[in-house]
Amino acid sequence: MSTNPSRLSLASGPELVCFRVQGKPTLELSGHLRRAAEQLIAAGRTHVLVDLTECPSVDSTFAGVLIFLTKLVQKATPPGRVGLLQVGDLVRRQLDSLGVLNRFDLVARQGGDLKFEEVTLTPASKVQTAWLCLAAHRDLIEANAANAEKFRDVVEFLEQDVRRLGTPESPGSSPEGLPGR
Repeated sequence: MSTNPSRLSLASGPELVCFRVQGKPTLELSGHLRRAAEQLIAAGRTHVLVDLTECPSVDSTFAGVLIFLTKLVQKATPPGRVGLLQVGDLVRRQLDSLGVLNRFDLVARQGGDLKFEEVTLTPASKVQTAWLCLAAHRDLIEANAANAEKFRDVVEFLEQDVRRLGTPESPGSSPEGLPGR
């Protein structure tokens, strides 16, 4: 069992939602972030801030979820933005190595108090996890074509997994165009 479990909390206002990630993002955290953001963006909160102050590193699935958020807010009327707050050097290098760092506004610590509520992270089913990972990696490839070679085998494996497992049972958890994208 991890001595430093990951945690996700959120605070929101009329047009803004701020997510705070504490610890290394897990698949559960990535899935909950995606689902919560989808609901809040649909409700008109088109400016998303992700506080990474206490996030030591990210994996490709989490990075792909962040890219998905940029796609969602850019489709909103009026279009919004995704900002990353207090990005550490390692996270900055990880996002840059995927060619997606420039998709985000990098924000330094600002004044103001937000009241955060912790999001309960419940385990996702195998099918939900496979769909989330596949969508995240496809989003990274769409954001930067150079990622296609990096993630070719991962995407191929996940596509086979998704075909074998089927469709997720919860609404909104299946990305557009899957599995036959």
